[in-house]
Amino acid sequence: MNVSKHIYSLLFLITFPIIVFSQNIQEDDSLSYYNFIAKKELDSANYKKAVTISDKAIKEGYVSNKILKTRAIANYKLRQTKKAYSDIEEVMMSDENLMDISPLVSLYYLNIESSSNAINSLVTSYNEDNREFFLSLELINERDYKCIIETIDNTMTGEDYPKSLYAIKSMINYTFKNYNDSYTDITTALDNDQTNGMLYYLMGELKLRRKEYLTALASFNSAILNNETSTTTYKQRAIAKGFINDFKGAIEDYDIILKREPQNAEIFYLRAIAKNYLADYNGALSDLNRAISISDTFSSAYNYRGIVYINLGDYASSLLDFYKTLTYNPNHPFTHNNIGIALIKTGQSTKAEEFFTKAIQLDKKHADAYYNRGKLYLEKKNILKAKQDLLTTIELNYQNPDAHYLLALIYIDEKAKNPRLKIEDKICSELEIASGMQHPKATELFNKTCQKIEPEPQEEVEEPLPEENPEENPEETPEEPFKIN
Repeated sequence: MNVSKHIYSLLFLITFPIIVFSQNIQEDDSLSYYNFIAKKELDSANYKKAVTISDKAIKEGYVSNKILKTRAIANYKLRQTKKAYSDIEEVMMSDENLMDISPLVSLYYLNIESSSNAINSLVTSYNEDNREFFLSLELINERDYKCIIETIDNTMTGEDYPKSLYAIKSMINYTFKNYNDSYTDITTALDNDQTNGMLYYLMGELKLRRKEYLTALASFNSAILNNETSTTTYKQRAIAKGFINDFKGAIEDYDIILKREPQNAEIFYLRAIAKNYLADYNGALSDLNRAISISDTFSSAYNYRGIVYINLGDYASSLLDFYKTLTYNPNHPFTHNNIGIALIKTGQSTKAEEFFTKAIQLDKKHADAYYNRGKLYLEKKNILKAKQDLLTTIELNYQNPDAHYLLALIYIDEKAKNPRLKIEDKICSELEIASGMQHPKATELFNKTCQKIEPEPQEEVEEPLPEENPEENPEETPEEPFKIN
């Protein structure tokens, strides 16, 4: 009997820790599960579901700072600010890192009229990790963004304030697309801190938006030199290189990213664009195939693969890819434009007009679609419509030399039909503009039609009067390229 009790006691001592340990695992699994699904709903902007799941977890005893923060963010998004601040207050009483909800903590302090703590919260989070701080700013709405900016401005009227407020203010303004103010503040911020890689990165982004590509590239270079080496920084530097036609340099940056992230479909797609510009069509095709294998609904990859097929002369395959693009993005204006080009290449000009028109309907500022339709009208001898589309093209994209050249041909045709028209200046102006953009046919025609050669000083002789009507018949419409997007 005593032996049995001893054995029972021994078995209990052995199994009890296992029972307790198993229960802890189950509780940990349940807590992780609730954290996961609540965060998933939050990231999908299903804020009510995120709150419901968080409420259920807490009711069942699965309380964690992660759950409280998720519920706080969701309630804030639902404008239930009292509930949000209640959860934030509870999280603040623990030792939990508040970086991911830093702006909400600042708003909590402003809600209790403690502006100094609000500022301290922003500065502390910024100093701890300025990249994570920048990403967290997307949490707040525009009304509260203005409230925080106003608090920062009031603080900066004093003599003694943290110089990092310039950087913080520039990040907040950038997040809410107030780019001019962001640029002003970030310039001052960099004067105060010339080793901050994140600030150089943001300056690069602002320079890109201003189309200042060389200085954008310099800013991204400085960002990387100062340890801002995120995938996004390399990607944006590659894009800046592309804008200055350094496609080889862009490919080098994309290669760096793909060593880190070999399943990044977007980077394969962007590298394909760079390879296409270098006329490495097979390389571009390989990258686009890889992008599509990673993400088979990547509409832009199908569209660009169609462009590469056009460059390879495989118009049937290009049409298949363009139509495939429309299955995933039926209102993609670039694709409608590109289908029009492929249809022309396969002898279906009448049908092409329909797609150019659709592209214009989807995007009234689609300059290439206007140009392509205008060129098509010109080939069909519909001069009036061609002229209107070419004028619109130039209005939207003045740097299109082909549009200037074709418009000059239309003016020459109008002059030939009606010699009384005083449009010589228009003819020569359009030819001169196109010539200045290195258009060889425009240069040739300008020299032939418009160039006035001043005679060298010599004995006075009676010069014959110029012919009233030199060759006025327009040349045949040349084979100017259609514009692909």
